[in-house]
Amino acid sequence: MAAALWLGLVAALMPAHALVDGPWVDMDPARYRMIAAEVDGRAYAALQVELKPGWHTYWRYPGASGLEPEFDFSESRGIEAGMPLFPAPYFFDDGVGGFNGYKDMAGFVFPLAMQLNGELAMRGLIGVCREVCVPMEVSQRLVFNRDGLAASPHKAAIKALLQAQPQEPSDDLIIRSASFDGVSIQLVVSGTALEAVSVITIPGPHDIIGLARTVGRDEDAFLLEMPAWSKLDHPLIGRKLTFIVRAGARAIEQNIQLRDHSLLPQEPLTRQ
Repeated sequence: MAAALWLGLVAALMPAHALVDGPWVDMDPARYRMIAAEVDGRAYAALQVELKPGWHTYWRYPGASGLEPEFDFSESRGIEAGMPLFPAPYFFDDGVGGFNGYKDMAGFVFPLAMQLNGELAMRGLIGVCREVCVPMEVSQRLVFNRDGLAASPHKAAIKALLQAQPQEPSDDLIIRSASFDGVSIQLVVSGTALEAVSVITIPGPHDIIGLARTVGRDEDAFLLEMPAWSKLDHPLIGRKLTFIVRAGARAIEQNIQLRDHSLLPQEPLTRQ
């Protein structure tokens, strides 16, 4: 009953344009704000982060170093926020194992489930790093209705963040095979107009997987190797691992099972 009264009051007092963006909040290493819009008939909010030169923030799997972003929307009313959607990350070599994340600008998108109106309350913790890593607390509230989202000026910004997510594999970019020879994971990545390829993986809790390096290539494919090790009771062969493959501005996320390298046919790739 109280919730219904509150939503009715919000609807009565809410301005026609609604509050679909918050003010920029300046912190020492970065500034941030929340925005919201309806894109292709679905409601979204996004946390925009602008980082000062030399600073970085992290992807959902930060890598050997870094801090996984955390978000809490439990104080929201009339709105439920889904799991964050992340743009495809980049790998940064910091000399101690490296990390996966972003520089300059980053944005995390949250699908929203709501009725006609509500209040979105976001609290979070993101890591920002230069020579040292600093946890940065973020928080902001937005109050809006569906009409306000439909008229939001932030549609293009949120749509761009959605399009920056890793895509499904296709003939334009795909892992053709993944195998393990007891020492290294070997990936054959093929596609169109490939000039350079980089790979990020998400290891299991019992795995140690090193950086990918290109060891061979032909006209439309790359052969990459990643040194890998896992506990004896968690063998790599037969398991599915998640890989992010980037080729220029293109990126895919692919789950693929590791096969026994000795059982694969020889790939016709020229080794470097």
